Amino acid sequence: MANEALNQALQECKARRLQNEQEEQRRFRKAVSLRPEIGEVADARREDILKGLRQAMEGVSPGDIEARTRARSQRIRALLREAGLPEDYLAPVYQCPVCEDSGFVGESPKTLCQCVVRRYHQLLSGGLDQENGPSFARFDLSVFPDSALNDSGVTQRMLMHTFKTQCQEYAAGILSGSGKLNLLLYGPSGLGKSYLLRCVAREAADGGLATLILSANALIGHVRQAYFSYQPDEVDQPYYDVPLLLIDDLGIEPKWEGITIEQLFALLEHRINHRKPTVLSTNLSPTEIQARYTERISSRLFDRGLSLVLPFQGRDIRLLRK
Repeated sequence: MANEALNQALQECKARRLQNEQEEQRRFRKAVSLRPEIGEVADARREDILKGLRQAMEGVSPGDIEARTRARSQRIRALLREAGLPEDYLAPVYQCPVCEDSGFVGESPKTLCQCVVRRYHQLLSGGLDQENGPSFARFDLSVFPDSALNDSGVTQRMLMHTFKTQCQEYAAGILSGSGKLNLLLYGPSGLGKSYLLRCVAREAADGGLATLILSANALIGHVRQAYFSYQPDEVDQPYYDVPLLLIDDLGIEPKWEGITIEQLFALLEHRINHRKPTVLSTNLSPTEIQARYTERISSRLFDRGLSLVLPFQGRDIRLLRK
């Protein structure tokens, strides 16, 4: 569930802090082994700072402690240079310069750092960050038949080349704040809809846009958890405000009365009203979408003023590979 993924992201951040501390200790031991005086100066600096804090708490002026601290820090940097190490070798270690691997930013109230949010979305999305995952660069048109789909002479390969281009343009548009707000990919299974959906996600994420992919089944599961929670405010629902939401396999989710249709409509309406892009893929036809989700939802999905709608057709490429 969503909250479990968030807890995992925070635990990973905590584990990084422990690794950072261990790395800082390793570096200190190495520096001292090369120049023992570094340890002596560092101890003196630390004791002087602690003494100054105690004096300040007692209302006694700590004197020129800042000057002494500066001088000792300069001496440590000089000793590091003599040892052939960088001057900042003993600086604090962290992977995120914004939160310094604390996971939070700001004062009161603190908020989640974007490094945690990004990891949270990756966990929910199920491997969007994989190096060899779907991308436009790895999109292989040769897997699609080059035979005509109809009397027009258009082949499945030609159609997919067009759809790939349109999806690339859509991804570029949401990164620049132009173009269509939403993207709907529909048609029979095995035609590359989910792959192109993830290509859009990868392109957007690489462009710096926070991205979340959920199957329709997982999405409705998260929604149901929040719906039945005794403390709904404590159940995280990132799909409402994430900058780019991608819902894969719409139509496979259970149809719970009072939840599936109503909450999906509320989600789409919220995202449209707040100008937040949403990408959806489904094996359902327009008629099936309207029958399952009502006119209110289908009219928004097929609104050509809001959405780029791509109707997939052709032969299931997964069967062709067998």
